Amino acid sequence: MITNFYCEPENIKKDNLKITGEEKKHIVSVLRYNKGDSIDVVDGRGNIYQVEITDVGKNEIKCKIISKNIGENEPEIHLTLAQPLGKGYKMDWVVEKATEIGVSSIIPLITERTIIKLGDLKKEKAKIDRWRKIAIASMKQSLRSVLPDIKPVTKLDQLLTQIRKYELTLIGSLESDAKSLKNLSQLKKPLRKILVIVGPESGFTDDELTQLKSAGAIPLSLGKIRLRTETAGIVLSSLVLYELGE
Repeated sequence: MITNFYCEPENIKKDNLKITGEEKKHIVSVLRYNKGDSIDVVDGRGNIYQVEITDVGKNEIKCKIISKNIGENEPEIHLTLAQPLGKGYKMDWVVEKATEIGVSSIIPLITERTIIKLGDLKKEKAKIDRWRKIAIASMKQSLRSVLPDIKPVTKLDQLLTQIRKYELTLIGSLESDAKSLKNLSQLKKPLRKILVIVGPESGFTDDELTQLKSAGAIPLSLGKIRLRTETAGIVLSSLVLYELGE
């Protein structure tokens, strides 16, 4: 089985790199790699390194870089998913699956009807650290070389000010006038940065929808069946990437 391992970018220096933490333990204690073995390492920024293990220490593995290549399994589209926070481990699942399908960035979103608010900064940092670890594992499993950027928890009014940075913003919608993906003319032109947004379980308020549309977001139909918010985020992202040939 082909396996990529992860190295923090700051641990890569010229012709050498070092692997620490849980990744080091997994390589040595679980998979039993040792000095002289060759492994493939990704830095989360699109690069894949073939390296040789030169030393196995207590806290780190030192490696010599044999070759460096650009990862080939990455979408050309930079797609950002704004996903409302949900109860329990729903966001964990979203991060895992979004990473697998090729999402580049994930914004944990708070709306008026979002149940989880995460007002405590320490709690927020712990959540983001957890989601990042999940993204690393999913990146490796899916043989990606880019680690999705897990953004800070963002309120909808903050997100509204960021929409102009994207070439296209789409909202998953059950509205009767929501556009069909196949008939969306904006997808016919070359695009690089796309934002997709889904609502919480109870949906956006009328005022929130009005603000999103005024900021340039386009309601997009996901069909007649109402999806759970975590399902909607993955479905919408997958459909957009598929439609764009990714």
